[in-house]
Amino acid sequence: MKKYNWVAQDEDGEVHEYINKPSTEEAAGPWWGKACIGNFRQASDPTTKAVTNWKESLIDLSKNDYIIKKGILMATRKHAALIHAWADGAIIQYQNSDGKWADVVRNDPSWRDDETYRIKPATRTVKFRNYIHDCEIKVHVPGTAIPPLSHMEWLGDWQEVEIEL
Repeated sequence: MKKYNWVAQDEDGEVHEYINKPSTEEAAGPWWGKACIGNFRQASDPTTKAVTNWKESLIDLSKNDYIIKKGILMATRKHAALIHAWADGAIIQYQNSDGKWADVVRNDPSWRDDETYRIKPATRTVKFRNYIHDCEIKVHVPGTAIPPLSHMEWLGDWQEVEIEL
């Protein structure tokens, strides 16, 4: 999946994503006024379509997020939705350099633009025990049927694991 760094909206309301910042210096031909504005302002990424009036709506995704409200592309503060959830009491996590999620210390995020945050997902604790039956290792969860004890053998004690919902 491509990571886009810029987003803009054309005069028809269509939203376009860019890997590189569009530049007016990347002219596809001579300037002929409004009729050629679409060809004049092309992104550095050749797979994207030309966008007219990109300058008025261009958003740097390294510094902002965006929303589309009533058909209009608008920049929002990076992490705005998470900040609102945090203000309402949500626990925030950040993604560390190993790609694993960890709780923010004292649930007091710094809201850095270069960090990735999320709301801590709800979890559920599942209790289970492994057993062997007919030469296969299986998992038993309380409330589910197991074969008669004479036909199976427990492999260890009960264990608990917390899973994200």
